[in-house]
Amino acid sequence: MPARWKSRRRWWIPASVLTILAACFIFVAGASGNLTGSTFEGNDGNLVVNTPGNTDWVNAPNRVIGNDLPTGTGDNSFGQGDKEDDPLVHVGLGSIPNNKADLAQFYVGSEQKAAGIFLYLGWTRANQNGTVNFDFEINQKQQPDLTTAGAKTLVRTTGDLLINYLFQGQGTPTVAIRTWTGSAWSAPQDASAFSEAAINSGGAVANPLPGAANPTPINQFGETAINLTAAGVFPPGVCEAFGSAFVKSRSSTSFSSEIKDFIAPVHINIANCATIVVKKVTVPSPDPTDTSFSFTSNFDGSFALKNGEMHTKAGLNPGNAYSVSETVPANWALTSFTCDDGSLPSAIDLGPGETVTCTATNTLQQGAIKVLKSSVKGQALAGAVFSIAGQSVTTGADGTACVDHLNFGSYDVQETAAPAGYSRDDTSVHSVAVNTNQTCADISAAQALAFSDTPLTDITATAHSEAPGGTSSSIHCVDASNAEQGNSPQSGENPAVAANGLKPGTYTCTIVVDP
Repeated sequence: MPARWKSRRRWWIPASVLTILAACFIFVAGASGNLTGSTFEGNDGNLVVNTPGNTDWVNAPNRVIGNDLPTGTGDNSFGQGDKEDDPLVHVGLGSIPNNKADLAQFYVGSEQKAAGIFLYLGWTRANQNGTVNFDFEINQKQQPDLTTAGAKTLVRTTGDLLINYLFQGQGTPTVAIRTWTGSAWSAPQDASAFSEAAINSGGAVANPLPGAANPTPINQFGETAINLTAAGVFPPGVCEAFGSAFVKSRSSTSFSSEIKDFIAPVHINIANCATIVVKKVTVPSPDPTDTSFSFTSNFDGSFALKNGEMHTKAGLNPGNAYSVSETVPANWALTSFTCDDGSLPSAIDLGPGETVTCTATNTLQQGAIKVLKSSVKGQALAGAVFSIAGQSVTTGADGTACVDHLNFGSYDVQETAAPAGYSRDDTSVHSVAVNTNQTCADISAAQALAFSDTPLTDITATAHSEAPGGTSSSIHCVDASNAEQGNSPQSGENPAVAANGLKPGTYTCTIVVDP
């Protein structure tokens, strides 16, 4: 960071020498490096990138621009002797003294780097009257509307920041930080060890930002970069967040002097607070059961998620003591639970400003029922119809039929129709338990639920008289239990008995001719 110029004695120096000194200062400031850990060019006194790969106001991270009301009777300012420590202020219109700085724009940028959280501030003014003595107020909460006239109560929270930017005509601007104690601003903290600053004292600079005077005249633009972590604003393990910023000018370098012109607050988001996101994924997806999964955490209590849903908890202090677990419902398996930063769900490690997404993937435990149909002779039978879990399926050439994607539970299985030429040996309804996670492809024929059918035979017995009207015959066919078979008995000159669909066994047909 450029060294500060100090002098305890007054010297008369010709204007030409001052010009040379100013030129030397600008050369040194431009040549020095950025604030350690940052690529933002906060000490070159311009708004464009000088070194490729760096950033400046033209591409500042998270840049926000605040615009002052037009100079004149409509411009707003504080009045009635308002001072920095006063929460109750009075906004008036057109009351900026001609010899005081008239603000035009202010800029805020911020980013999280390995070296800390960096705050970038910039300003432009519409004139060169008076010294540069601006205070940037950085608040945790939003401020009231300061664009209208009247009494206003500023919303301040313990730990809010007031950053003073002072430039008295030559040398490096000085930057100091105060914090709100709850009733007043603290004593200033010299920020030279963790900040850098510069003004365009070398001449007009290009200003490509919207609404800006382009080019911006000499001594009407200034900037600073501050490592807030190094400043102690973001202590380790503590969540801090700032959401509002505005800038104002003081009537003199005395902190108790009146505040005058200001630019109304803008919304910002500067925080080291961390966030945990828990996501739910199911296999299959969509979830056919629409199951709600219960989670327990030590950062946001209990919550429930369905497939595709997420639960977000922001505003967490950095640290590694966070945990979340899932209660696995019946018929589901927790197949993975991982966090995208490599943390375990039981020990989530949050860095400053970090967002960690933890995803719990559950696989629905589904099984299958496969049946095998074969003849009592042993060969596989195609064409047998089964009802499995309410679905009708037919055996293929290998004698099997199957239904999968069945949630764990008990299901009915029944053969409803045998193949042609066979009879159903088992017509009962079987209750089958599904409790193994598998598909049809996982079940071999040897593991299938076996059913067998019996092949059937047709028999025919006939008698025929060779001489018309010569004889009369009777045919009587029975099985081993003496039960009639087919259309038996038959009698007459040409009787015929047909018995179809007979299971293997002994059948007797008795033919009596014209007794």
